[in-house]
Amino acid sequence: MANADFLRNRAQGFYENALENLEKGRYFLAAFNFEQALQLYLKYYIYLKIADFPKIHSIRELLLDVAKVYSKEKEIAAILEREFQVISDLEEAYISSRYLPSEFTSAQVKEMRRFVEQLIEFLKGL
Repeated sequence: MANADFLRNRAQGFYENALENLEKGRYFLAAFNFEQALQLYLKYYIYLKIADFPKIHSIRELLLDVAKVYSKEKEIAAILEREFQVISDLEEAYISSRYLPSEFTSAQVKEMRRFVEQLIEFLKGL
């Protein structure tokens, strides 16, 4: 369970950093932090179910893994379809915030926040 606590604590730390960066207008950092928070929360919930987590970084793939281990294929498929753009933005943040001169708008990052918060609530209900 120590691994699970580590994942959850790191996820919470990235989430808090995202909020701070959003407030300060550092949108590329906020986007990256929201992506990291979500990635670690997804791994945390996978770990709770199977005592391991995939060593991948794709939000989509992690969502599909959650769907498999919790038998929530329909729910996750609906999320993937409905939230296609914000998931794409989060995945782009993983790479571009470090290596590319791209930026995110306030609106994009606020949408990421909404999605991350809603998905965390969904995960808590598993």
